[in-house]
Amino acid sequence: MLSHGFQANSKDVRLLKNNISLIYKDTMILCASSNEELTDGEIPDMGIRLADEVRNYIKQWCPGSSLKRLSFIGHSLGGLIIRAALPYLEEYKDKMHMFMTLASPHLGYMYHSSSIIDAGLWVLKTWKKNVCLTQLTMSDAKKLEDTFLYKLSTFKVPFAFSVEMLKLII
Repeated sequence: MLSHGFQANSKDVRLLKNNISLIYKDTMILCASSNEELTDGEIPDMGIRLADEVRNYIKQWCPGSSLKRLSFIGHSLGGLIIRAALPYLEEYKDKMHMFMTLASPHLGYMYHSSSIIDAGLWVLKTWKKNVCLTQLTMSDAKKLEDTFLYKLSTFKVPFAFSVEMLKLII
């Protein structure tokens, strides 16, 4: 399962899908589309939509016990969306194989020194009401412990690999 990043779509991960398909010919790959044009919203909502999409895909294309392994690759915001989706996919915990993220802001985007980036973030958060960027900059709550990214780091994910994998990633 491949998940795209901020303001992207499922076509943005096609090259990755094609390369994986060349190496692993018998692999089925879902390029997630449930969050296309919705990455301005809340990350938890994106996680729920992604979990529903994965569940529906498995029911449609992997009947019975044909699902062997379930792996996730997320680019940028897609990595956080996957992390937000994992608690909702507990029924597949025995099939979990891999979780990989590419350029995902697991620690958010709180400290930066560019006034141009500050201005761009301010415009997107204020004028466009971009909740996702508010969550990524950890300005969605007054106390750090109340921000979504902090809470995401404490999610109880029922998969054997999750704790060790997240330690490697974070």
